[in-house]
Amino acid sequence: MMNTSNMDPENINIITIDGPAGSGKSTIAKMLAKELGLIYIDTGAMYRALTLLALKNNIDLNDEKSILLAADKSILEFDNSVGDINKYTKVLLNGKDITLDIRSKKVGEAVSIVSKLSKIRKYLVKLQREMASKSPCVLEGRDTGSVVCPSAICKIYLTASIEERVKRREKQLCENNQLLSKEQIKCEIESRDRIDSSRQDSPLIVPDGSAVIDTSCMSINDVFSSIKKIYNGKINLYKKINHQV
Repeated sequence: MMNTSNMDPENINIITIDGPAGSGKSTIAKMLAKELGLIYIDTGAMYRALTLLALKNNIDLNDEKSILLAADKSILEFDNSVGDINKYTKVLLNGKDITLDIRSKKVGEAVSIVSKLSKIRKYLVKLQREMASKSPCVLEGRDTGSVVCPSAICKIYLTASIEERVKRREKQLCENNQLLSKEQIKCEIESRDRIDSSRQDSPLIVPDGSAVIDTSCMSINDVFSSIKKIYNGKINLYKKINHQV
Protein backbone atom coordinates (compact mmCIF):
# COMPACT_ATOMS: atom_id res chain seq x y z
CA MET A 1 0.00 0.00 0.00
CA MET A 2 1.22 3.50 -0.82
CA ASN A 3 2.38 5.66 2.09
CA THR A 4 0.40 8.84 1.52
CA SER A 5 1.74 10.59 4.64
CA ASN A 6 5.15 11.16 3.05
CA MET A 7 3.93 11.93 -0.43
CA ASP A 8 5.30 14.92 -2.30
CA PRO A 9 2.38 17.38 -2.70
CA GLU A 10 3.25 17.63 -6.40
CA ASN A 11 2.09 14.03 -6.87
CA ILE A 12 -1.32 14.45 -5.22
CA ASN A 13 -3.17 15.24 -8.42
CA ILE A 14 -1.42 12.69 -10.63
CA ILE A 15 -3.17 9.58 -11.91
CA THR A 16 -1.28 6.97 -13.91
CA ILE A 17 -3.01 4.49 -16.21
CA ASP A 18 -0.86 1.60 -17.47
CA GLY A 19 -1.63 -1.58 -19.33
CA PRO A 20 -1.24 -3.43 -22.63
CA ALA A 21 -2.70 -2.37 -25.98
CA GLY A 22 -6.48 -2.58 -26.11
CA SER A 23 -7.03 -2.59 -22.36
CA GLY A 24 -8.98 0.69 -22.50
CA LYS A 25 -6.27 3.07 -21.26
CA SER A 26 -6.83 5.92 -23.71
CA THR A 27 -10.61 6.10 -23.39
CA ILE A 28 -10.55 5.98 -19.59
CA ALA A 29 -7.62 8.41 -19.25
CA LYS A 30 -9.38 10.98 -21.45
CA MET A 31 -12.63 10.61 -19.49
CA LEU A 32 -10.85 11.05 -16.16
CA ALA A 33 -8.91 14.07 -17.36
CA LYS A 34 -12.04 15.76 -18.67
CA GLU A 35 -14.15 14.94 -15.60
CA LEU A 36 -11.51 15.97 -13.06
CA GLY A 37 -10.13 18.95 -14.97
CA LEU A 38 -6.68 17.40 -15.37
CA ILE A 39 -4.20 17.54 -18.23
CA TYR A 40 -4.10 14.36 -20.34
CA ILE A 41 -0.63 13.10 -21.26
CA ASP A 42 -0.49 10.21 -23.74
CA THR A 43 3.06 8.92 -23.28
CA GLY A 44 2.63 6.33 -26.03
CA ALA A 45 1.86 9.13 -28.49
CA MET A 46 5.23 10.65 -27.66
CA TYR A 47 7.04 7.48 -28.73
CA ARG A 48 4.93 7.42 -31.88
CA ALA A 49 5.80 11.06 -32.56
CA LEU A 50 9.53 10.34 -32.44
CA THR A 51 8.97 7.29 -34.62
CA LEU A 52 7.15 9.46 -37.17
CA LEU A 53 9.96 12.00 -36.95
CA ALA A 54 12.52 9.28 -37.73
CA LEU A 55 10.49 7.91 -40.63
CA LYS A 56 9.94 11.34 -42.19
CA ASN A 57 13.66 12.13 -41.97
CA ASN A 58 14.74 8.70 -43.25
CA ILE A 59 16.59 7.97 -40.01
CA ASP A 60 17.50 4.37 -39.17
CA LEU A 61 15.05 3.33 -36.45
CA ASN A 62 17.89 1.93 -34.33
CA ASP A 63 19.98 5.11 -34.60
CA GLU A 64 19.34 6.66 -31.18
CA LYS A 65 21.78 9.52 -31.68
CA SER A 66 20.22 10.75 -34.93
CA ILE A 67 16.66 10.41 -33.60
CA LEU A 68 17.56 12.41 -30.49
CA LEU A 69 19.28 15.10 -32.57
CA ALA A 70 16.10 15.46 -34.63
CA ALA A 71 14.00 15.49 -31.44
CA ASP A 72 16.15 18.25 -29.90
CA LYS A 73 15.42 20.42 -32.93
CA SER A 74 11.68 19.78 -32.65
CA ILE A 75 8.87 20.88 -30.35
CA LEU A 76 6.43 18.20 -29.16
CA GLU A 77 3.22 19.46 -27.55
CA PHE A 78 -0.25 18.34 -26.45
CA ASP A 79 -3.33 20.49 -27.00
CA ASN A 80 -5.99 19.56 -24.43
CA SER A 81 -8.48 22.20 -25.55
CA VAL A 82 -10.32 19.92 -27.98
CA GLY A 83 -14.00 19.59 -27.02
CA ASP A 84 -14.78 16.15 -28.47
CA ILE A 85 -14.10 13.46 -25.82
CA ASN A 86 -12.81 11.13 -28.55
CA LYS A 87 -10.35 13.83 -29.64
CA TYR A 88 -9.62 15.25 -26.20
CA THR A 89 -6.04 15.96 -27.14
CA LYS A 90 -4.11 16.89 -30.26
CA VAL A 91 -0.50 15.89 -30.69
CA LEU A 92 1.52 18.68 -32.25
CA LEU A 93 5.00 18.38 -33.71
CA ASN A 94 6.55 21.72 -34.59
CA GLY A 95 3.07 23.22 -34.57
CA LYS A 96 1.62 20.64 -36.98
CA ASP A 97 -1.24 18.36 -35.93
CA ILE A 98 0.09 14.79 -36.21
CA THR A 99 -2.67 13.11 -34.17
CA LEU A 100 -3.80 10.90 -37.06
CA ASP A 101 -0.36 10.52 -38.63
CA ILE A 102 1.07 8.77 -35.58
CA ARG A 103 -1.74 6.18 -35.72
CA SER A 104 -0.82 5.05 -39.23
CA LYS A 105 0.03 1.40 -39.94
CA LYS A 106 3.60 2.36 -40.81
CA VAL A 107 4.19 4.09 -37.48
CA GLY A 108 2.43 1.26 -35.63
CA GLU A 109 4.79 -1.30 -37.13
CA ALA A 110 7.89 0.77 -36.29
CA VAL A 111 7.14 2.22 -32.85
CA SER A 112 8.20 -0.92 -30.96
CA ILE A 113 11.71 -0.58 -32.40
CA VAL A 114 12.08 3.04 -31.31
CA SER A 115 10.35 2.66 -27.94
CA LYS A 116 12.74 -0.05 -26.73
CA LEU A 117 15.82 2.17 -27.22
CA SER A 118 17.19 3.10 -23.79
CA LYS A 119 18.28 6.67 -24.59
CA ILE A 120 14.95 7.40 -26.28
CA ARG A 121 13.09 6.19 -23.19
CA LYS A 122 15.26 8.29 -20.85
CA TYR A 123 14.75 11.35 -23.06
CA LEU A 124 10.96 10.99 -23.10
CA VAL A 125 10.64 10.02 -19.42
CA LYS A 126 12.45 13.26 -18.53
CA LEU A 127 10.05 15.21 -20.77
CA GLN A 128 7.02 13.41 -19.32
CA ARG A 129 8.11 14.20 -15.77
CA GLU A 130 8.57 17.85 -16.68
CA MET A 131 5.03 17.94 -18.10
CA ALA A 132 3.61 16.23 -15.01
CA SER A 133 5.38 18.68 -12.69
CA LYS A 134 3.67 21.66 -14.33
CA SER A 135 0.00 20.66 -14.05
CA PRO A 136 -2.26 18.09 -12.33
CA CYS A 137 -2.59 15.32 -14.89
CA VAL A 138 -3.54 11.85 -16.03
CA LEU A 139 -0.65 9.98 -17.62
CA GLU A 140 -1.39 7.01 -19.84
CA GLY A 141 1.10 4.47 -21.13
CA ARG A 142 3.09 1.40 -20.21
CA ASP A 143 5.50 2.68 -17.54
CA THR A 144 3.82 5.77 -16.11
CA GLY A 145 3.20 4.25 -12.67
CA SER A 146 6.37 2.16 -12.52
CA VAL A 147 8.93 4.62 -13.92
CA VAL A 148 7.60 8.06 -14.87
CA CYS A 149 5.59 8.90 -11.72
CA PRO A 150 6.00 6.02 -9.23
CA SER A 151 4.83 8.30 -6.38
CA ALA A 152 1.52 9.24 -8.05
CA ILE A 153 -1.34 9.14 -5.59
CA CYS A 154 -3.46 6.92 -7.85
CA LYS A 155 -1.90 4.20 -9.99
CA ILE A 156 -4.11 2.01 -12.16
CA TYR A 157 -3.22 -1.03 -14.24
CA LEU A 158 -5.84 -2.02 -16.80
CA THR A 159 -5.96 -5.39 -18.50
CA ALA A 160 -8.38 -7.37 -20.68
CA SER A 161 -8.62 -10.69 -22.49
CA ILE A 162 -6.87 -10.94 -25.86
CA GLU A 163 -10.24 -11.49 -27.57
CA GLU A 164 -11.65 -8.28 -26.13
CA ARG A 165 -8.51 -6.33 -26.95
CA VAL A 166 -8.61 -7.50 -30.57
CA LYS A 167 -12.26 -6.46 -30.84
CA ARG A 168 -11.51 -2.98 -29.47
CA ARG A 169 -8.50 -2.52 -31.73
CA GLU A 170 -10.55 -3.57 -34.75
CA LYS A 171 -13.20 -0.99 -33.90
CA GLN A 172 -10.57 1.73 -33.48
CA LEU A 173 -8.97 0.90 -36.84
CA CYS A 174 -12.34 0.90 -38.61
CA GLU A 175 -13.11 4.35 -37.22
CA ASN A 176 -9.81 5.57 -38.71
CA ASN A 177 -10.46 3.79 -42.02
CA GLN A 178 -7.58 1.39 -41.43
CA LEU A 179 -8.67 -2.16 -42.14
CA LEU A 180 -6.83 -5.24 -40.86
CA SER A 181 -8.04 -8.79 -40.34
CA LYS A 182 -8.66 -10.08 -36.83
CA GLU A 183 -5.69 -12.41 -37.21
CA GLN A 184 -3.40 -9.53 -38.22
CA ILE A 185 -4.59 -7.46 -35.28
CA LYS A 186 -4.07 -10.35 -32.87
CA CYS A 187 -0.53 -10.95 -34.15
CA GLU A 188 0.23 -7.22 -33.84
CA ILE A 189 -1.03 -7.06 -30.24
CA GLU A 190 0.76 -10.25 -29.17
CA SER A 191 4.01 -9.02 -30.76
CA ARG A 192 3.71 -5.69 -28.96
CA ASP A 193 3.00 -7.49 -25.67
CA ARG A 194 6.17 -9.57 -26.04
CA ILE A 195 8.31 -6.54 -26.82
CA ASP A 196 6.82 -4.39 -24.05
CA SER A 197 7.11 -7.03 -21.34
CA SER A 198 10.59 -8.29 -22.28
CA ARG A 199 12.49 -5.09 -23.07
CA GLN A 200 15.42 -4.42 -20.75
CA ASP A 201 14.57 -0.77 -20.07
CA SER A 202 11.22 -0.01 -18.37
CA PRO A 203 9.32 -3.21 -19.25
CA LEU A 204 5.54 -3.32 -18.95
CA ILE A 205 4.80 -4.46 -15.38
CA VAL A 206 2.09 -3.99 -12.77
CA PRO A 207 3.37 -0.98 -10.78
CA ASP A 208 3.78 -1.40 -7.02
CA GLY A 209 0.72 -0.15 -5.17
CA SER A 210 -1.47 0.00 -8.26
CA ALA A 211 -5.07 -1.15 -8.52
CA VAL A 212 -5.47 -3.86 -11.18
CA ILE A 213 -8.74 -3.77 -13.11
CA ASP A 214 -9.76 -6.38 -15.70
CA THR A 215 -11.97 -4.47 -18.13
CA SER A 216 -12.97 -7.48 -20.28
CA CYS A 217 -16.55 -7.63 -19.06
CA MET A 218 -16.93 -4.06 -17.83
CA SER A 219 -18.55 -1.11 -19.53
CA ILE A 220 -16.54 2.08 -20.01
CA ASN A 221 -18.71 3.83 -17.42
CA ASP A 222 -18.17 1.04 -14.88
CA VAL A 223 -14.39 1.24 -15.29
CA PHE A 224 -14.53 5.03 -15.05
CA SER A 225 -16.65 4.91 -11.87
CA SER A 226 -14.30 2.36 -10.26
CA ILE A 227 -11.20 4.45 -10.90
CA LYS A 228 -12.86 7.67 -9.82
CA LYS A 229 -13.88 5.99 -6.56
CA ILE A 230 -10.32 4.76 -5.99
CA TYR A 231 -8.89 8.20 -6.73
CA ASN A 232 -11.33 10.03 -4.43
CA GLY A 233 -10.61 7.51 -1.68
CA LYS A 234 -6.87 8.12 -1.90
CA ILE A 235 -7.34 11.90 -1.95
CA ASN A 236 -9.57 11.75 1.15
CA LEU A 237 -7.10 9.46 2.94
CA TYR A 238 -4.24 11.83 2.14
CA LYS A 239 -6.18 14.82 3.49
CA LYS A 240 -7.13 12.90 6.63
CA ILE A 241 -3.57 11.77 7.34
CA ASN A 242 -2.24 15.26 6.71
CA HIS A 243 -5.02 16.90 8.76
CA GLN A 244 -6.49 18.77 5.81
CA VAL A 245 -10.09 17.80 6.62
